[in-house]
Amino acid sequence: MARNRIHLTTDILADALHRLGIAAAAVDREALRRALGLPEQDGFVEDAAVAAALRDGDARRAFTEGGVAALRLALPALRAEPARDGALAWHLRVSLPLLDDGRLDLRLDAPPGEAAAEILEEMALGNDPAWRLDDLRAALAETAAGFARTLHRTVARLRDQIRDDLHEIGADAPTYIAHLDRSLRARVFTPSPNLAHAILDTLKTVRTRAKVVAREESGRRRLRDRVGFGSYIDKFVPARRLNRRIVFHMGPTNSGKTYAALEMLAKAPTGTYLAPLRLLALENYEALLERGLRAGMVTGEEILGEPDPSHTARTIETADLRRPVEVAVIDEIQMLSDPDRGWAWTNALFGIPARTVIVCGSDDALSHVRRAAEAAGESLDVVTFVRKTPLVALGEPVPLESVQPGDAVVAFSRRAVHENREALVAAGRSVATIYGALSPEVRRAEARRFRDREAEVLVTTDAIGMGLNLGPLKRVIFSAVAKWDGTATRPLTNPEIRQIAGRAGRFGHQDEGHVSATDDASLGPIRDALAGAPTAPAADTRFYVRPDLIAIEAAAAELGTDALAEVLTHFSRATFYDGSPFQPSAMEEALEAARAVDKAHLPIREAFAFAVCPIDRRDPASTAMLDRWVQARAAGAPVAALRANVGGELEYLERTVKLAAAYLWLARRFPDTFDEAEATKLLRGRANAAIEQTLRETASCNLAARTRPRVPA
Repeated sequence: MARNRIHLTTDILADALHRLGIAAAAVDREALRRALGLPEQDGFVEDAAVAAALRDGDARRAFTEGGVAALRLALPALRAEPARDGALAWHLRVSLPLLDDGRLDLRLDAPPGEAAAEILEEMALGNDPAWRLDDLRAALAETAAGFARTLHRTVARLRDQIRDDLHEIGADAPTYIAHLDRSLRARVFTPSPNLAHAILDTLKTVRTRAKVVAREESGRRRLRDRVGFGSYIDKFVPARRLNRRIVFHMGPTNSGKTYAALEMLAKAPTGTYLAPLRLLALENYEALLERGLRAGMVTGEEILGEPDPSHTARTIETADLRRPVEVAVIDEIQMLSDPDRGWAWTNALFGIPARTVIVCGSDDALSHVRRAAEAAGESLDVVTFVRKTPLVALGEPVPLESVQPGDAVVAFSRRAVHENREALVAAGRSVATIYGALSPEVRRAEARRFRDREAEVLVTTDAIGMGLNLGPLKRVIFSAVAKWDGTATRPLTNPEIRQIAGRAGRFGHQDEGHVSATDDASLGPIRDALAGAPTAPAADTRFYVRPDLIAIEAAAAELGTDALAEVLTHFSRATFYDGSPFQPSAMEEALEAARAVDKAHLPIREAFAFAVCPIDRRDPASTAMLDRWVQARAAGAPVAALRANVGGELEYLERTVKLAAAYLWLARRFPDTFDEAEATKLLRGRANAAIEQTLRETASCNLAARTRPRVPA
C-alpha cells in the first residue's frame, strides 16, 4: 500500500483506516489520535503510522490481559494500572525498614525509573513478560536504592524518633510496635517535592497515637475510656475471635471497586454482602444465584433462597453478627457518616465475623475505617481504584429546554422532581422517574425503561447515587446543588456531587461522562467537586451508634424498668459523654417513638421493635397506623392485612407501599399478630403495579399535547 501522507481530521482518519482494511466504527478514533500525538484540530499522519499505532494498542491490550499478571508473580513489588489510550501506568512499591530487625516498613509507590520503563514498554509491545526480566529486576532494584539514598536522612531521623519512643514507654514497646506497624501498612506515600516533610509530619501523629495506645494497659484497653471503644468493640465476640483482616476498596463510582470485592466474595466458601438498599441486596442475590452458588437474601421484610445458604445478600441493618464467614463485603462504607443509618455501618465494620472484611466506598471514609481498624487491633490494607471512564464538567449550563435523550435531570425533593418531570413532558420528552418515596421494585422498573430507551430522559433525585444500572446515561444535569437534610437546606458536599455525577458515562456504554447544571450559578460547585476539591474536615468525627436489644435489656434490668424511653435516656447519658468516640444515631426520633410506644406497656423487647419499625414518622397517617398496631399487639388482637384503593392518587399509593413494607417488617418479628403477610404482599404488588402504570401513562404527552413543538433531539 502506498505511504500516503494524510491531512488529519476525524473523517480523514476514518479514510486511512478504510485503506488499511479496518472498519472505522471498530476503532476509538479519538484515542488513536492521542496515541499518535496529533494536535486537537489539524495535523498529518501516514498510513503506516496509523497501522503501527493500532498494532501497538493491540499488543498492549494483550499484555494487560495476560502478561501483567505473570509479571506480578515474578516481581510482586511492581504494580500496573490502566491509563488512557490503552497504556499502563507502572508503580514500584519501595519498602524502607524503620527497625534494625526489618520491621515497620515505610512504603512508597514510585515510578519504576527510566531504564525499567523502557524495558516494560518493550515487554508490552512484544507481549512477553519474560523479556529482559533480569535486567528489569536490576533496574527496579537501582530505582529502589535511589529512593533509599534520597530518603536516608529522613529514615535515619525516624529510626531515632522510634528508638526514643521505645525507651520512653518501656515495657509497652511490643504494643507500640504492633500499633505503628498496622498504621504504616495502611499508609503508602508517593514522591513529591515535600516528601520528607510529609512523611515526618504524618508519622508524628501516628507515633503519638501509638504511644497513647501502648500506655493503656499494654494495648488491652485499646482507645478506650469509660465506655469508649473497648467495651463497644468487645461485645462483638465472634468478630474479636477471628483476628480479622480489613481491606478497603477505595475509589469513586464506576471504578470497579465493588465488582472486584464481589469477585472475591463469590470465590470464598462462605460469605455475605451487606447492601445499603434492598434493591442492591436483590441484584447481588440474583448475581450469586447466577454463579451457581447456594445463595439467600435477607432484608427487614423478607427472606429468600436457600434455608442454609453458603452466601447471603443482606440489607446492612440485617447483618448477622454471630455466624462466622470467610469473606464479608460492606458496600458504600461512607454511609458511616449518615446520622439516620450510620449505626448499621458502625456495627458491621466493628462486628461482622469474617476473616476478610472488604469495605467499598469513597476516600471520605478512610479516616473512619483506619480508626476502626486501629481500635480493634486489626490489619488494614487500602486498595485504590480509579474511575474507568473520564468524568467531564461541561462549560455551559443545560437548561431544561435543551435536555437531550439519554440525559438525567437531578433534583432533591419529590416536588422538584415532579415539577421537572411535568416541564419535560410538556416539552415533548418521554420521561422515566426515580425518587426515594418509590419502592425498589418501581425504581428498578423505571431504570429499565430508561435503560431500554422506552423513556428518553430520566428525572430523579439522588436516589440514583447507588444501586441502579442506568446503562446508556451520558449526561447528569443538576437542577439544584443544595438539599434539605431534615434540619435545613444546605449545599451538596463535594463527595455527594461526585457520587451522583459519577453515574454518567458508565464503562462499557460511554467513552466519558458529562456533568452540567440547568443554570450558570450551579456550575462552579460542580467543577470544584469534579476537580477533586478537598472536602472541609467533618466537624464531628465520632461514630454513629444505636443501642441494640442486648444493651436495651441489660440497661432495663439495671434500672429496674420496662420504660423504653427511660432506658434510651440512660444509654444516651452513659455513652455520649464529652470525649466519647460515639454519637447517637437519630436519638431524638428514637426517644419520641419510645415515648409513644411506652403508653401500651409492652415488654421492652417488643416495645423496642415497634420503636425502630421503619415507617415515615413525619407522616401523621403512618404514625397513627403504627399506634393502632401497637395497641392491637398489647391487646393480643391480630392485625388484618392492609386495605387500600389501588386506584388512588400517586402519593396515597406510595404511602400504601411503605405501610405494607412496615407490616411485613413486623410480621417477621410478630407472626402471630401480623398474620396476613401474604395478603399484604399481594396488596404491595398491586400498589407497585398501579404506581408503575401511573408513571408510564404520564411519562409522555397525551394526544392533544403532542401538537406542542418538540424539543430538538
